[in-house]
Amino acid sequence: MNDSLRQLACGGVGDAHTPPAARTSHGARASEAMRRALFVLPLTSVVFAVSAAWRVSELPGLVLCPFRAVTGLPCPGCGMTRAFCSIGHGEFARAFGYNALAPFVFVAAMLVWAHALATVLKLDPARAALERLRPGTRVTRVMLAGVLVWWVVRLCGGF
Repeated sequence: MNDSLRQLACGGVGDAHTPPAARTSHGARASEAMRRALFVLPLTSVVFAVSAAWRVSELPGLVLCPFRAVTGLPCPGCGMTRAFCSIGHGEFARAFGYNALAPFVFVAAMLVWAHALATVLKLDPARAALERLRPGTRVTRVMLAGVLVWWVVRLCGGF
């Protein structure tokens, strides 16, 4: 059986014309993506499960933020745990009160979870669609600048 027929029979249409180094590189990327997904999927699932199970009223006075514990000042993410728990119970207005960025971070975490799930289940069209939602470098920088501005506003405003 010649190489072209072997590739066709094995489901590797087009692989006969792909250099071996490129095939290996793609396999390595796919393997790395799967390892990352197998780490991210359970981690984000636990975050969502805890958010749904834990009530904010059970967290009075609990400070999980190491920055705040050391400095007494809120970090950009302070209030995120209580906000995620509020979102997990459908209390969106309360979540904004704890940290105005939390609902956006929650949606981003849901997208990361969905991407990891699509990777694990090998749902390539869904995974590709979710990858198109990933922000570019410029958008990422603008979002980071927005977080830093929000942090300064929180520090100056005392909330």
